[in-house]
Amino acid sequence: MEPSVPQQSLPPSYDEAIFMEGAIGDSQSVPSAPPQPMPYYTTAPPTDYGPYMWNEGSTIGTAAFFADFVPTDVTKFSLTNNETFKDQVTKANVWLSEQRDILLVACETVEFKVRSGGYVDLQRTTYKESRSERTYIAYGLRLWVRSSGKQEGKPGPQLCYYNIIPSISYSSESEDQLSAMNRFNATCQQKPFPGRVVSIETLKSKLHGGSGIDADRTVSRERGEEKTRYIMIMRIYFEKGATELPPRGTVGFKDFIPQHGQTHTEAVGQVSFWLQQGSLRGYQVTNIQTVPVKEKSGEATSNLSIRSTYTEHSNSNTYYIKILRIYYVKYEGFAPPPDAYLTSKAFYPTYSEVYETASSMRSRIGAWVATTGVKLISIETVPTRVGHSEERRLGYEAMRTHNHSDRCETWEYIVWVYIDGEYAEPPANVIRPPPRHVKEVDDCAIL
Repeated sequence: MEPSVPQQSLPPSYDEAIFMEGAIGDSQSVPSAPPQPMPYYTTAPPTDYGPYMWNEGSTIGTAAFFADFVPTDVTKFSLTNNETFKDQVTKANVWLSEQRDILLVACETVEFKVRSGGYVDLQRTTYKESRSERTYIAYGLRLWVRSSGKQEGKPGPQLCYYNIIPSISYSSESEDQLSAMNRFNATCQQKPFPGRVVSIETLKSKLHGGSGIDADRTVSRERGEEKTRYIMIMRIYFEKGATELPPRGTVGFKDFIPQHGQTHTEAVGQVSFWLQQGSLRGYQVTNIQTVPVKEKSGEATSNLSIRSTYTEHSNSNTYYIKILRIYYVKYEGFAPPPDAYLTSKAFYPTYSEVYETASSMRSRIGAWVATTGVKLISIETVPTRVGHSEERRLGYEAMRTHNHSDRCETWEYIVWVYIDGEYAEPPANVIRPPPRHVKEVDDCAIL
């Protein structure tokens, strides 16, 4: 049974989360003896590894789980009067300060549907967007954490973030995403980072005509039959105080565009091969993100992937290709860890008359990470359409999708875990394999 938690209460602590049903404390899900960690690293971490995140041995065999922070009491009548994203980071920092001996694995912005009454149901793992009626989406902060494996009583880390917003022109070509990041790096030559780079992400934000760009707005109104213009911004999350002095460095990204018919797992293999060639030597991968990019006839996809604006049409379908974007960092004065050997693992919400809750899904992920002893690079949550042509064939592995202009859409949350090194699936008597993934639904009104 899931613990009964008030809707707007803070997320569980690390210790509470890993002892939920199906997690570390469940003897039916985890073997009596922890597995032996696989020696992926042959190079010992230096005495002072600075801001780089090393997968130290003490984290092996510990669970990873997420905690969500979303706007409360959402008003649909004046969207700008809702809590800001900065408010969510403030709430997250309060929660982190109350945790002990945990590490930040990843930070991300996640879309949640606002329910009637102005609340976000954090237990939902699916939602629908209506074509003819308004759908309100809240943008919350999701933290992925795991135990440090030490008993030092050390308070959790503290976060801050920075939005990179491309310069928009309504009369000529706008600044692209790559140029915007280069501009950010140029400013960092004059002043250091506020801390260790935890994650970088690219996310869409609605353009509101002459009212400018509000990257910290947390509530958006969507309607399938309306034409909508978006801008792509980048958000960098920093862990404050990770080093004695603020580090100086450079960040960047590399896009991998899947071929027709290529699956997500195959695209990860393409990225892994690139890394094994030493293409990123001297840098450390911070995280990997699946980024939907609008396809446009007559323009190279490599150019489209860094465009900063696009339009979703109301009278025709809008087609997207999902690229894999790998983010990286290099700090001045510190030797980075060895090159990563990238692999991945997907988790989807199971379905048996009703969809699995978020707490259950979180417990399954935590148990799997702890049991396999994997070394985590990052984790991401990908809202994925259900039942469209490509998704009907490949499910969550599909790397192409499209927005239907004449029908409602059903979404599910797919969690991709990115790992440094190969891994073996636990035996079925240790962790039971999930049921077959449901690739389509008959009626999106059920959500």
